[in-house]
Formats: sequence, C-alpha cells, structure tokens
Amino acid sequence: MGPSARRLASDLALDALVLAVAAAHVFLAPYAKVEESFNLQATHDVMYHGWDLASYDHHAFPGVVPRTFIGAIALAALAKPLHVALVFLRVLDSDESRGTKMGAQIAARLALATVTVAALGRMRRVLRSAFGEAVGVAFACVVASQFHLTFYASRTLPNTFALALTTLAAADWFEAHVERTSSSSSSSRDVNVSVDARDFRAVFLLTASFVIFRCDTVLLLAPVGAHMLRTRAFSLPQAVNWGARCVAACLAITVAVDTAMWAPPSETSDASGSSALWPGSEGIMWPEGRVFWFNTYENKSKEWGVAPFRWYFTNALPRSLGTWTPFVPFGAAAEPKTRPVFLVALCFVAAYSFLPHKELRFVFPALPLCDACAAVGVVEAYTRLGSRQKRVSKKRRDDGRRKGSKTSDVETKKNDERRRKNALGVFLLLGVAAVAVAAHAVFASAAYRNYPGGEAFAAMHAAETRARLGRETPTRVHVDVAAAQTGVSRFGESVFGPDAFVYSKQEKGAFVETSFDVLLSGEPHVPGYDVIATHEGYAGMAFSGRRLGVFGVGVVFPWLAPRTTPAIWTHRRWRFETVSVPDETEETPFEAFASKESEGGPERGARWSTERTETERET
Repeated sequence: MGPSARRLASDLALDALVLAVAAAHVFLAPYAKVEESFNLQATHDVMYHGWDLASYDHHAFPGVVPRTFIGAIALAALAKPLHVALVFLRVLDSDESRGTKMGAQIAARLALATVTVAALGRMRRVLRSAFGEAVGVAFACVVASQFHLTFYASRTLPNTFALALTTLAAADWFEAHVERTSSSSSSSRDVNVSVDARDFRAVFLLTASFVIFRCDTVLLLAPVGAHMLRTRAFSLPQAVNWGARCVAACLAITVAVDTAMWAPPSETSDASGSSALWPGSEGIMWPEGRVFWFNTYENKSKEWGVAPFRWYFTNALPRSLGTWTPFVPFGAAAEPKTRPVFLVALCFVAAYSFLPHKELRFVFPALPLCDACAAVGVVEAYTRLGSRQKRVSKKRRDDGRRKGSKTSDVETKKNDERRRKNALGVFLLLGVAAVAVAAHAVFASAAYRNYPGGEAFAAMHAAETRARLGRETPTRVHVDVAAAQTGVSRFGESVFGPDAFVYSKQEKGAFVETSFDVLLSGEPHVPGYDVIATHEGYAGMAFSGRRLGVFGVGVVFPWLAPRTTPAIWTHRRWRFETVSVPDETEETPFEAFASKESEGGPERGARWSTERTETERET
C-alpha cells in the first residue's frame, strides 16, 4: 500500500470514527426538541408533500421568527435517496412496516451528520498538512470524545447548518494563511492564485452562513476578515468588492426561495383558523433579516432568559470542551501558527457575550477552532512529556560512550526518574481522554431522557395501530405544548394518513369543544380521560451506588446517573357504552362527567368504559 493509499485509509478511518459517534446519538435519541422543529418539519414537508405548499406545516405553525427553507430543501434532497438506500439495505424499516415516518427522520439526521462530519474532516486534513499526522489524529479523537459537537452534528438547528459552512470557511482561511506564511517565495504566482481562491471561498461561505442561516455568524466574519486584511490576503477595495458580490448573491437566493415558500397558500384561511405570522405575499421575505431585527433592534431574545457576560467562558465552553479545555490556550501558546485561530475564536465568543440571551448553540462555530488548538496542545504536551525527555537521555548516553566512560549510578537513577515522569505524563494524557469519554457518556445518558413527547407519540401509534384492526373511523389525537416541545414531529405521524389518525395541536379549549380519543399531555389529570401510559423525562443528575463483585467481595461504586420524573401522560377518553347524539337540552358527555365528578366520580364498571363500543365503530 502506497503513501497516498495509507493516507486515504487513515482519513476514512478517522472520519468514520467521528461519524460513528454522531450516528450513535441519532439512533439512541432519534427525536427532536422544539428548537429543531422548523427545519425538521420543513424537511418532512419537502420529502412528503413536494410542490403541495398548502400542506406545509409552517402555514399553521410559523414560529416566533421565520427561518429559511434552503437548508431543509438541501437536506431533503440528501435524505430521500439515503432513506431508500438504508431501507434497501435493511438498516431501517420501511414506512409501511414501521407505521410512521420515523425512518425518514433518522435518515435526514444521518445525512446532516455526514455533512457536518465532512466539514470537520476538512478541518482535520488542514491541521494534518500544517502540523503533521499526529495533530490530525488528535483532532479526530478530541472531537469524538466530546459530547456536544457530535450530539448536535445531526440536529436540524439553523446553527448546525451554519456550523458546516463556518467550519469549511475556517479550514480554507487557515490553510491559505499557513501556506502564505510558510511560502519561501512571496512572489510565486501559483501560490498567490491558490491562496486567493481559498480566501475568496472562505469569505463566500461565511457570507452565506450569516445571510441565509444565522445572522450572528457575521461576528465570525469580522475577525477573519480583519486578519485577511492585516496579512494582505485582500486589499481593502478587493474585500469590499468581493464581500458586496457575495452578499448580493446570497440575498438573491434566500429572498427568491423564501418569498415563494412563505407566501400564504391559495386557500388563505387555514382549517384550524390559524394564519401565518410571516406572510411572504406582504413583501419580500428575508428570514435572517427579520431574525436580526428581532434579536438586535427589538432585543426580544432576552425574553427567553439572560446570562452574565462571562457565561460562555465560565460555563458553556468548559462544559462543551470538557477536559480538553486547558489544552486550548496551551496549544495557542506553544505553537505560533495556531494563534490566529485562537484569537478569532476568542473575538467571536467575546463579541457574542454582549448579547444578553445566551445559549451554547450560538457559539458552535468556535468549537472546531478551539478543538484545533486543543489538538495541537495535546500533541505538544505529549512531545514535551515523553519524546523530548527520551531524546535528551539518549544524547547524554551517547556523549558518555564517546568519552569512554560508563554511566554513573547517579546518572542511571536520573534516567530512571525521567522515564517514570514520561510514563506518568502519558498516563495523565490517557486519563484526560478517559475522563472526557466518561463525561460524554454521562451527558448522553441525560440527553436521551429529554424526549418523553417523542417516546409517548411512538408508543401511542404502536398501541393504536394494533387496536385499530377492523375499525374504519380514524383515531383523533391531541398533542399539547409539552409533548410537542419534547419530541413530537410530523415524521412521527402515521404513514396511513387521515383515514387512520387525525392530529390536533390546539392550545385552548380543545378538551371541552372537541372530543379526542387520545391525549398526549403534560397534565397528569384531564377531566373525562383516563391515563393509560406515563413517560418520564430528565429531572437532573444524582449519584447512585452500584454494587459490583471484586475478588468475591461486594464493593459499592458511586455512579453519576440521570434522575427522571413523569413528564408526559397518555390519556384515553372515557366513553358511554351506548352513544346517542344529544340535542341542545341534553347534557354532553363532558357535562355528564363533570356532574358525576362533583358527586364523587362515575362508577367505572357501570356506565363508563375505556373500550370502543359497537355503535362507535359503526359511526
């Protein structure tokens, strides 16, 4: 096997390592939270409704601010053939055999994870070219051992779409910078043309990220652009000219696509009475322009909570980087070529810290930059703790032999002490990696319990599909806010359509005005309904003891484990054994239940039944 083949095999193996960790998170926690809902629902609609824009979810539930459809369209284009391939290979069940479209949701998330890992792989190859094979391997290991970057690599957040673009841009920018500074001949025309191409591409990718996906990534373009001007990658007129052209091109794309996608359907009134918050027909639609106005000028993001200026530095980044945190500044201090990367990440996070509302996902673009510095720091620490001391000891032994003298007992003791220190240094690095992996497992065990709504939705479909055999009327399901925010999506709905299930997300008066068959609710008690299942959600971490046998002796080991508490309840409506249509003077079933409840509740064995009656089946 030649050098190029070995390098290709190494690249594939390291990317496969990171992708395997990200894919494991997809299969172990396939559901999505409310922050991911727009892109996830939009991806579903593009895959299953196509040009039938009137059926799209955003017309009924547009969200607080509009988002672009470009990411969802691109993701659906990747996910659809991937879903077909995975079903053909029997990695996933088909929609018909599963009963829902969750297989397609898993395929969509795997496609997004592949794109994110490919961008991280591009950064790793740049680091390998700049610092050597060891740094490339260290970067892959650091990323794979961290929880947040691999967990969110497949999440359909706008931040994740932007993360792929900013990581590719950072790789292009840093590769061009290293090649420019290390070139022995600054007048080489070929080198300048190559560097210019990467710089141009980096600016375009950063512009696309903030114009289309996340307006706040302009805070990353600012320090990168300043560095380009300082190192004369661009002249000021070139920067202004190219930047304006990139902005114009990205604006044209997003305005054209999103104005069409956000325009109200021809049927202007929605069946549920809901109207779009952001009707594109009232003017051109630039989603990230609306988001920028909402977050900066109106400053409404603070309604979702505020945090102090230091929060990213003292909480978010240490929590995400974990035990690799000290290696970030160490790598920047030990290797001068990494200092621009470190300073760009530092400026980006510092600028973002002025915004009152803070979340870890806002600083995702800084994580690959910090990991790059950490990888350099790990290799440098290993070199200083191990290889350097061994080279010094070998040189001293060789000098003694050339002089014809034997190593003294004192020198031998010193060499033994150095070897012990070297072994201790390597052991410490392995310990840092082990602790990072353990922290990854703890974070993952907590995250997997954050989706009780998705679990309840899936369990309800499995149970109702079995119970529906021989019945013609659809099951009417209501999903409340708590369930919708913790895993329910359109991918989780029945593949058999409205003939089998009818869904509602009405937030007020749903239980009084309409009789639903099944409720997924965050309330444990709902008048007229009986709890048939309870699903627990994450409620914090706690130490618990596990007794293990060691040499025949039971030893209790402390273990940090997630606590859970009931979060989502599945309710089924109580029904009369005989059903008649009441007139205006008669009590409705809900009023009858209310009067019975005031008298101490209905007699379960007499008038109420949780099973469907023959009359209901006929109607």
